[in-house]
Amino acid sequence: MPRSEPIASTAAPRRRTGVAQRQLAIAFGAAAAAAVALIVTLVVLQADSDGAAAANAGWTAAAGLAAGLGVLWLILDWRFLRPLARFAAGARFIAETHPVGRVTLPEHPALGTLPEAVDALCRRLGAVEREFGDAVAAATGSVEEQKQRLEAILSDLAEGVLVCNLDHQVLLYNQVALALLHLGGELGLGRSLFTLITREPILHALELLLGRPESDPALAIVAATTDSSTLLTGRMSLVRDATRRPTGYVLTFNDATRDIAEHARRDALLREAVEGLRAPLANLRAAAETAAAFPDLAPERRREFEQVMLREAAGLSDRLATLDHGYQNLAAATWPMADLYSTDLFSCVARRLAESGGPRLTITGLPLWLHGDSHSLALALEHVARCLARATGRTSFDLEALLSDRHIYAEIAWDGEAVASPTLDGWRAETLAGSVGPVTLGRVLERHNSEMWSRETRPGRAILRMPLPASRQPALRERGGGKPPARPEFYDFDLLALTGGHALDAAPLRTLPYVVFDTETTGLRPSDGDEIVSIGAVRVLNGRILTGETFSRLVDPRRTIPVASIRFHGITDAMVAGSPPIEVVLPQFRDFVADAVLVAYNAAFDLKFLKLKETASGVRFDNVALDALLIAAFLFPDLDDLSLDGLAARLGIDITDRHSALGDAMATAAVFTKLLELLERCGVDTLGQLLAASRMTFEIRARQAHF
Repeated sequence: MPRSEPIASTAAPRRRTGVAQRQLAIAFGAAAAAAVALIVTLVVLQADSDGAAAANAGWTAAAGLAAGLGVLWLILDWRFLRPLARFAAGARFIAETHPVGRVTLPEHPALGTLPEAVDALCRRLGAVEREFGDAVAAATGSVEEQKQRLEAILSDLAEGVLVCNLDHQVLLYNQVALALLHLGGELGLGRSLFTLITREPILHALELLLGRPESDPALAIVAATTDSSTLLTGRMSLVRDATRRPTGYVLTFNDATRDIAEHARRDALLREAVEGLRAPLANLRAAAETAAAFPDLAPERRREFEQVMLREAAGLSDRLATLDHGYQNLAAATWPMADLYSTDLFSCVARRLAESGGPRLTITGLPLWLHGDSHSLALALEHVARCLARATGRTSFDLEALLSDRHIYAEIAWDGEAVASPTLDGWRAETLAGSVGPVTLGRVLERHNSEMWSRETRPGRAILRMPLPASRQPALRERGGGKPPARPEFYDFDLLALTGGHALDAAPLRTLPYVVFDTETTGLRPSDGDEIVSIGAVRVLNGRILTGETFSRLVDPRRTIPVASIRFHGITDAMVAGSPPIEVVLPQFRDFVADAVLVAYNAAFDLKFLKLKETASGVRFDNVALDALLIAAFLFPDLDDLSLDGLAARLGIDITDRHSALGDAMATAAVFTKLLELLERCGVDTLGQLLAASRMTFEIRARQAHF
């Protein structure tokens, strides 16, 4: 605790006190003189019998006494009562408002050292209050830190968690609990647990827990949701206060509906294997024993037995195939799996191959979400890539995730011939290096209810496909509870290289290297101080999106990001804090672009931000630039919705991670590769032809903007 200042004890307060004492002595002296005068007057009156003189002397004495008392009152009021009133007002102000200051001393310090003492007391009280406030702030910060840790732990748990008081009101929950209880949004703190979960199992478990010793705190519980749609299994334990008195309980639970259904399916499969095969085997055995016991049977009778054996054998084969399919589904359902981002999985495989001297994988296409065991899938894809290298003699392959109605295809493509089915069957039986236990490629495929096949897509080009389960997560919702407003169209002739006359004009469009990019910004006015907060880009070559060659950076804009912009792209001030400024990021982006053709959707907007920062960053973007929006307007002049989302939906492109710089660059790249195919069909094959078409479209839309 800080030491308080000592009460003032200098000579000045003593001098002021002495003056006040002398003034007070004078006042009392005047009053005493008046009293003496009155006494003398009374004595004189007794000695003098003259009544008039006595009366005059009496009035004179009374007037003197009154004057002395009046002077005494004025001195008391001026030197003591008024300073005390002002002093009391200052003390009351401090008591009511707790200012960080000192007591205002009265003009006439007749009160001695009392103001200094109270002032020192107030300052000491202020120091104690500040120390108490600091302690409360530190404790609050510690509690908030513990709360954040608890929230992080709860969010990472695979189980649902509910904390309730003894009145069965929900005090705390995690997101898994919402999913298991099939609730969207918020659960609602203070809500009764019995509106979510059946009452009787909870009350019974709580009664048992309250009767148990503290050394046996947890109890298994089985309950159901109130609508009986989900069966829950879990554990309940008590929450106790500092005196060990129960104040509530914690309920952790999982959805047991699927487990019970899988057990039922497993039992049905086993029962079918036992009961379903009994009769066909008995018939087959009886027919075979009869044919063997009577070798002299007539040919027609023997043929009947042979037909019975053939029919039953075929039935057994079909039934075994059905059982095998059911077993594969069960194996796939019970193996621990999770949603995976295809880029993460494929990048891991490509890195492992590169580090071990294997074939080179080029990741292409849009990233997609799939569902599976990431470790075994990585080993399987690595093994298949090595097998393909041995079988085809190729040292490089393309790897892409493709979306179908029910699956995500992992497709490996190469220049050459397809691989024969017997060769693929041989690979299925091979053990995967690095697996936990002797796991074969075929076993991994069975876990994922998958297979693989190879075929030629065109002469000299072949693929190998593996269908994998699609993600089980619903489509991502837009940030902010609604769809952000679309970015308006920007046209700036000086920013777009639409004039032709370039050295690349005669180059075929498909052979050019492209960098498709996007920016997220603080606003829509680059010339009025808005800044870049993120840049994302991906390389496109030979009509392929090179998913493994991307650029993604957050940028410190050195200004506050408006709420309206945060709603659009989700980037906050806290996210960009500590990120490099644009003067550092832009040279890195220029190195990534190199001599590629720049492509963006509504490109004038993004290019304007780059151009305004060229001098500060010391780089120039003099590359040819294409606007995918203008290309789309050229190909679809009558289409009303030319937004990126609308065009992607029309072209059958599934977009994820929208309104992030890299996500929008990926989406634009997917649209751009489709547009390149359509341009070739329209006879636009070279860069010069495309620039001419873009210029014409640019002029038309620029004129339309004036009407």
